[in-house]
Amino acid sequence: MSLEPLFSWFTEEIQYVLFFIIIVLLMVAVFKRAWLFAVGVLIAGSIIGIFVLNPDLILGLSEWFNKKLNIGQ
Repeated sequence: MSLEPLFSWFTEEIQYVLFFIIIVLLMVAVFKRAWLFAVGVLIAGSIIGIFVLNPDLILGLSEWFNKKLNIGQ
């Protein structure tokens, strides 16, 4: 028995929750005319979204940091 279908379902649900939260926060920011907050929500949401949509990217990023900092050799 594999956990891949459960992981795929969970990732999809997290995407929906993340997009909903970003939309709500953007609406609040636009209503209050807090433009810096809106830009911050977009940047933070996109960074978090990248790792939710492509979790394998974290492994590549950690390997890149390992090469740059010479850790674990």
